[in-house]
Amino acid sequence: MNKTTNTKDMTHDQWLEARRHGIGGSDAGAILGLSKWKSPLDVYLDKIGSSEDTPDSERMYWGRTMEAIVATEYEKRTGNKVRRNNRILKHKDHDFILANLDREIVGKNGILEVKTSGYSPDWGDLGSTDIPEYYLAQVYHYMAVTDTEFADVAVLINGNDFRIYHIPRDQEIIDHLVNAEVKFWHEYVLAGIQPDPINAADIKNKWPHDNGDTLISTNGITKKCSRLSGIKTKIKDLKKLEADTQLEIQKEMADHSFLEDDKGQLLATWKESSRVSVDTKRLKEDGYYEHYSKESSSRTFRLKT
Repeated sequence: MNKTTNTKDMTHDQWLEARRHGIGGSDAGAILGLSKWKSPLDVYLDKIGSSEDTPDSERMYWGRTMEAIVATEYEKRTGNKVRRNNRILKHKDHDFILANLDREIVGKNGILEVKTSGYSPDWGDLGSTDIPEYYLAQVYHYMAVTDTEFADVAVLINGNDFRIYHIPRDQEIIDHLVNAEVKFWHEYVLAGIQPDPINAADIKNKWPHDNGDTLISTNGITKKCSRLSGIKTKIKDLKKLEADTQLEIQKEMADHSFLEDDKGQLLATWKESSRVSVDTKRLKEDGYYEHYSKESSSRTFRLKT
């Protein structure tokens, strides 16, 4: 394991830029298609410098803010001492596979990963190794770089449910992960070839504009269009059934706020809510609309069968 860049005096933006020169722990799950936040294409665009910088979400902000508190609680509950590493580490054989650890566990061949999370069934019972796959890929990535024997994951769920998961080293999984990351780096990033889209956001990023030309359909695409048309018809029928059924329930509820069964189990609520909206008509009349409006473009897919 070789030490690379010192991160102690880095700003957050400088740290993000340094991570673009290799594959980090938060990229591991995305490369395997396990992340609900990033796709392989997102990782690729980030590494070649084509992704847009986005401000921190509330989830990201509070995750960083609570990191020290969760790490301290881990020390209290386990008796283990932890320390910051303040380095970006690299894999002994692949210098583009990087790790920026939350904490090292002092005197033990292990690392600590700190998380905050909302409730999810992916967090298993205490004593198990069941954590979300995206985070599991992340800690195996860190074990690959650091050559450590285990990772403890300390997580605060919903702000009041503290759990610790012990993840032992699994060399077979680590080898599979490292091979996938090496393949991704060489076949996509260095080769300048975009990974295939895996979701709607990827499609929008890969082909944001149309060229006005016509594509002659193959038999396979024609069949897919027909299948999509059938799916849309079923969805339309189900939405009408949903609306009709909801209307029948609302008729029964009339002006009541709550609906319960005869055992007191809550079945539905129908309560007033309010929202603030912008009066665009008034803005136009007062001459402010043009000043505060901006034009954007997007592609709309419409099935014609």
